[in-house]
Amino acid sequence: MKLSMIKTVNKLNIVMNFLNLKFLFLIILFSIYIFKHAISEENYIVTIVNKIPITKVDIFNRAKLISVLVDKKSEIKNIENYYNQSLQNLINEKIILSAGKKINKNLISIISNQVNKRLLAEFDNSKQKLNQFIKKNSIAKSTLLEKYESQLIWGIVLRKKYKMQFSKIENKIEQTLEQNKYRKNEDLYDLAEIVINKNNNNKLLEKINFALKDGANFLEIAKQISISSSAKFNGKIGWNTYEDIPKFIKSKGNVIHEGEIFTSSEKDKIKIIKVLVKRLKGKVSKREDIILLAQIKFPINFQKKNLAYKKIKNDLDILLSNKSTCDVLKIFENKNSKNLDLKVIKSRIADLSPKIENIIENINFFEISKPIFIGNHGYTYVKCDKREAKLDKVNYEKIKKTTLNKYFLIYSEKLLERLKNEANIIFVEKMK
Repeated sequence: MKLSMIKTVNKLNIVMNFLNLKFLFLIILFSIYIFKHAISEENYIVTIVNKIPITKVDIFNRAKLISVLVDKKSEIKNIENYYNQSLQNLINEKIILSAGKKINKNLISIISNQVNKRLLAEFDNSKQKLNQFIKKNSIAKSTLLEKYESQLIWGIVLRKKYKMQFSKIENKIEQTLEQNKYRKNEDLYDLAEIVINKNNNNKLLEKINFALKDGANFLEIAKQISISSSAKFNGKIGWNTYEDIPKFIKSKGNVIHEGEIFTSSEKDKIKIIKVLVKRLKGKVSKREDIILLAQIKFPINFQKKNLAYKKIKNDLDILLSNKSTCDVLKIFENKNSKNLDLKVIKSRIADLSPKIENIIENINFFEISKPIFIGNHGYTYVKCDKREAKLDKVNYEKIKKTTLNKYFLIYSEKLLERLKNEANIIFVEKMK
């Protein structure tokens, strides 16, 4: 009797296990169906540019990237503010892509290695840092690569389109320099710009202004957001004499100061321009000094912010006492690789974010700066070296390159406007 009962129980267990497996299988199938259905419902084509589609996911990913940069976070309510700008950026990039395909259908494959190198350079040539950024922010690598693809393609398109013009300009620059007509005793202004579309972008403009007032890096925002080709140069548009400065800045009638930011509405665009450096009568500015910084990023986790900072400061103070270089920080980072991230920054003072500039201004070499807190991390800085800027001899090659870049921007704006007017742009559906 007992044996028969055991057999019956075993049979029931087998049947139950089978049913459970079958039920689990049905759940998996149903989940896959729901997931696929949700994705198909969620993603859709918003715009088609010269037969190249731009989807909701494309716009969302680009907007997320902008939000991470400007807001230092990627919540949906923030991401939605950047949909319009993201769409306009993507439209320009698709126009550039179709122009590049007319030159060579395999252009993307040809420039693939260069594109990947440029992206990796943004993360100190560290694949680990790149992958960490992608994982942390859930941003596809393809979204990061698109910008560099369009920049390289656009350079090829412009050089081909204006080959004769650039050749003449180059000869003219050389003649001017040889005749020593370069006006080195005038007031000179080094400018950078952020250009956004005017339509439906009041919220974006508000966000950018807030970020800049909060001490964000102007050049970083220009690189990621600006629709101008100057984004290729981190928004920099080069040295200008007073005569060459945009009229809307001169119309203010006041003395133009270093670090000042001006905004102007022009036709369908809004331009935000920053005076990075001012040379009085050609004399070099202290803001052109080159600074070498060590940036130490440390986690906060469940600690109080100031407590987390004090711990890392104490360790670094001991480590850097009686030291004459910052090399010891590399060893320190390796020993604490899971907790710390060291980044070496070599930059003109004028090109730093105002936040960093302010906290390093009054610290001595090898002294730990006050912290900057962003999200779950703190950032502290060590001043490792400084080189005073000097004019010395006129660098003709540098002047030549800067002048050519100016013409690149002029021709770029002209050609992109024309191609945009000629493009077949179909607005299929609004973002939901």
